[in-house]
Amino acid sequence: MNTHKTLYTVILSFLICATACKKQDDWLAAKSNLNSVIPQTTADFQALLDRTFTLNYVYATAGNVGADNSYIPDASIPLVNETERNLYSWKQTIWSGGTSPEWNDFFINIELANVALDGLAKISSDSPDYNNVKGQALFHRAMGYYTLTQLFCKAYNKTTASSDLGLPIRLTSDVNILVQRSSLQDTYNQIISDASLASQLLSATQPYLQRPVNAAADALLAKAYLNMGDYINAQTYSSAAINIHPALLDYNNSTIASPTATYRFPQYGKGNPEILFYSYGGFYSSVNPVSTSKGIVASDLYSSYDVNDLRKTLFYTVTGGNVKYRGTYSGNSADFCGLATNEVYLIRAESEARQGLTSAAMNDLNHLLINRYKTNNFTPLVAADAQTALKMILQERRKELPFVSNIRWEDLKRLNLDPVFQATLSKTISGTTYTLNPNDKLYVLPIPDTEIQISGLQQNQR
Repeated sequence: MNTHKTLYTVILSFLICATACKKQDDWLAAKSNLNSVIPQTTADFQALLDRTFTLNYVYATAGNVGADNSYIPDASIPLVNETERNLYSWKQTIWSGGTSPEWNDFFINIELANVALDGLAKISSDSPDYNNVKGQALFHRAMGYYTLTQLFCKAYNKTTASSDLGLPIRLTSDVNILVQRSSLQDTYNQIISDASLASQLLSATQPYLQRPVNAAADALLAKAYLNMGDYINAQTYSSAAINIHPALLDYNNSTIASPTATYRFPQYGKGNPEILFYSYGGFYSSVNPVSTSKGIVASDLYSSYDVNDLRKTLFYTVTGGNVKYRGTYSGNSADFCGLATNEVYLIRAESEARQGLTSAAMNDLNHLLINRYKTNNFTPLVAADAQTALKMILQERRKELPFVSNIRWEDLKRLNLDPVFQATLSKTISGTTYTLNPNDKLYVLPIPDTEIQISGLQQNQR
């Protein structure tokens, strides 16, 4: 068996045990196996970070289920699993069996990144690939914490972030060290620190889209700063990403975007110039982009697209009168959860609008939209002021990124802090109406019971 494959299998088995086992003895038994296989080279650690089924293909989409871009018909409710039903109707208890795939999988990713970082610190940095590999590990750790923060923490509020609960910040691969929850401010500080260093270390190009490039780290920084309401830095880092990787896909290009294909964009992002980092997730059938998906696209979202907007045919298909989502950049039956330049342009446009830079904001928005409309059928949008521009940008953000990762859920959370953009969600299931009010505690998912029992973490109030 290939040495790298053997190494990874042993370490992954250890990580799964470390994040799921209930007994310290189980951890120690797993660790003894880990100690018998010692990574010794940069290539060994690159091999760890190249296992895509762990670091790229199990991303979280729980937020999509609770958002407002799709609904589950009553007849399909019994067909989705218990966790998905709970997410959809904003129940107090979410995780069936007391475990969360989101929590477990992303802490495995974080632990895997820590294994690589701890190991790299012990070997020579003379290898030409050393910095790039270290940058990848830092990026994966930052992405892990960013994703978990959007699901298991409150929306960032500068006035309360130092006292709001964040995540347990693990910066070592030693699982014998139990770490309690940090503040939300400290969690974001760690995300920023890791992503900033990753941006400096990562290569500008990679042989595979599953490996992050430096522009992906800049995009992650822009996302984090946008959620923090730091629009100057969000503009700075979105501009940095665009300066390195400005490409947008013209949706009129039928060789890349095909309205007749089952999935409208190529699998694994091949040939898509927008993708900076490729990943996907698909735990939940109600938001997966397949014709048999239990979820139906919300009518207000679908009707918001102009007849000349190619997203209407590339993103969706109408089956039996119901609108289904097909426009995932994953190119398969899972939601794209990576980073791409379309999102980065929208981050920069929003950041500019929030700073009163109306002309710059509209230039970025129109630059995106001209690549989304039928050739010669787009009239540039005009905004009289920054607030009007902001409203347009947020509308287009929902239309451009409807089922990408947990973006709609993240946006609902952060925008609820502003009375102008607050939204009250409601769903009727078998005659019973469920409501999610702005800033409701139910926007913060509970930490799974098994993790509370093992680590003694403080639970979220719901």
